[in-house]
Amino acid sequence: MNEARANTKGRPLAFRIVRALLATVACLYLLVAVAIWYAQTKILYHPRTTLDVTPADLGLKFEPVRLPLDGNRLAGWWVPSEIPDALTLLYLHGNAGNVSANADQVRRLAGTGLNIFIFDYRGYGESTGGPPRERLVYEDAERAWTYLVRERGIQPSDVVIYGHSMGGAVAVDLASRHPDAGGLITESTFPSIVDAADRTVFAWLPLRLIVTERFDAASRIRSIRVPKLMLHGDADTMIPVRLARRLYEAAADPKQLAVIAGGGHEDSAEVNAAAYFAAVNGFLRTYHLGSRSSDLH
Repeated sequence: MNEARANTKGRPLAFRIVRALLATVACLYLLVAVAIWYAQTKILYHPRTTLDVTPADLGLKFEPVRLPLDGNRLAGWWVPSEIPDALTLLYLHGNAGNVSANADQVRRLAGTGLNIFIFDYRGYGESTGGPPRERLVYEDAERAWTYLVRERGIQPSDVVIYGHSMGGAVAVDLASRHPDAGGLITESTFPSIVDAADRTVFAWLPLRLIVTERFDAASRIRSIRVPKLMLHGDADTMIPVRLARRLYEAAADPKQLAVIAGGGHEDSAEVNAAAYFAAVNGFLRTYHLGSRSSDLH
């Protein structure tokens, strides 16, 4: 009889312990989710204000550019081609560093005979304002487009929009608003931030509910009819190539996907220049965008 009473008293106690543990876990889960929601911009954006190098340090002629925007300014580089009436590449960089972190890539792309315009989003490099936000970097890209088309007088069809990583999502957004652009090239780009985060330690969180900086390239690329090239290294461990394939599948024709053997997240043009530039130059030729450029790689 005493043993039966002990078992009766024990079951409610065990139940209370389990319930308390579950409540604690639920509270911790909620706290982490709220913390990630609050800190997502600090996790996503990593601007650097110091420029380590300029195109001149790499032997390129260039013009520093300052663009006023909402009481701030965007700072960038205009790297002209030696070919008259060359196409122009509007380069949108990723979430970290600044233009100087992309100087070597600018040098490589300038070797194709294209004009290059690269700039920093607000809060990056010598651009003022910030902190960066998805809506603001879209506005920054639009300001860069306006500079090329209205202030430099370049025909929209002579501008190829190029974006790396997060900048690829920015490029997709810009191209969706300018169907008169000559073309769109993305490198190491994801379908959305949620898709990119889904393979990280954050995957167990309700990302679609808490992520507000979405950079949803997949939903925007469906409506883009300009020629599209998606470049992606098969050794990219940050954004795996399967995500590039998903973005490619979401895109409307005309489109091309070039998987660069051995290429990582940032070095495809360096570790496999032959494949990288064959894809870029082939894309430009296929859509008659490269008639005024030189295949120097």
